[in-house]
Amino acid sequence: MTLYIIGGCSIFIIFIFWLFIFLFVLYKDRRNLFLGISFLATILFLALYLMFIVVKYANDYPIIYYIGVIGLIGLMFIVTILPLAVVLMFFYNSFMIVQREGLRLRNLLSLGTIILLIGYVVWWPSVGRYTYESRVFNGVYIYITLVVLYFICIGVSYLAASTLNIINLLPRKLDYVVVLGAGLIGERVTPLLASRIRTGIKVYSKHPGSKLIMSGGQGADEVVSEAFAMKNYALEQGVSEEDIIMEDKSTNTEENIKFSKRLMKDANSRFALVTNYYHVYRALVLAKTLGFRCIGYGAPTKFYFTLNAFIREFIGYLYLKRKVHSVVIVSLTILFILAIAVVEIYYRVNFGGGPALKN
Repeated sequence: MTLYIIGGCSIFIIFIFWLFIFLFVLYKDRRNLFLGISFLATILFLALYLMFIVVKYANDYPIIYYIGVIGLIGLMFIVTILPLAVVLMFFYNSFMIVQREGLRLRNLLSLGTIILLIGYVVWWPSVGRYTYESRVFNGVYIYITLVVLYFICIGVSYLAASTLNIINLLPRKLDYVVVLGAGLIGERVTPLLASRIRTGIKVYSKHPGSKLIMSGGQGADEVVSEAFAMKNYALEQGVSEEDIIMEDKSTNTEENIKFSKRLMKDANSRFALVTNYYHVYRALVLAKTLGFRCIGYGAPTKFYFTLNAFIREFIGYLYLKRKVHSVVIVSLTILFILAIAVVEIYYRVNFGGGPALKN
């Protein structure tokens, strides 16, 4: 019983630790993947501590017993129904985006992702049975498993951080609202870009005295700049022309942010980036990389388009942070090799060269 109580106290202490880390990152600068990591760790250890409370006091307090039953039902749902729902969602999304956007490689990201995940969960464990007898192949199998798990954890943390970065409960007074451009249809904005502009107008209207910056240059296949078309759309929505600033030189998200910042009168101006939900976090990370402090707002996007676009943005984030993740992978590789060497030496010394990587 003493060990049981010590275990419960340990879980609570770890929960408090991760909660403190989460709140610190949230306050300091939430445009950080560690925000997602600390949030998930906080939720995990809170759940473990609540399980401890339920198991310890269920017999003494009926209400805790019923809470435990509800929690168990929820856990069964997460383990059984939720994975199936996720798989069906991926396949439905893949079908819809190909049907509406055409059969292109970039539209197959959600389909490719779910096939790889199913293969990893269902097929990959059986591979271990064939590599078991070989130290080399077993080591490679374990290494690949760990690397894939690393990227899955990064992906889940990215999802959590992305979600938390579009929640602005108590935003400070903004001086500028920067709406990031997208493609055009002739001289008109697309429905996706129109959604960004409408969201930008909503944010702008909540901050009297602020200015709207329409950011987007003219592509090779566009008859006018995105900023010009965006301005016209905003004027149609009733925005005063004197409150609209055009930034019409940028060709990508990084230039959107950089060139828009140059148009702000004060270097310390507070501003927000407005783009679609799936794009907000990477845009904020880019702004952080450029040394600009800002917040982000997400515009509604059609569901069939969101999942595929989110995966594309995650790949873009990995490329943006490729140096960081390369260092992590190299470090883990070195540690893995050292661990194998230590285990191999231990087995050779104690068991005369037994199969170190077996079982």
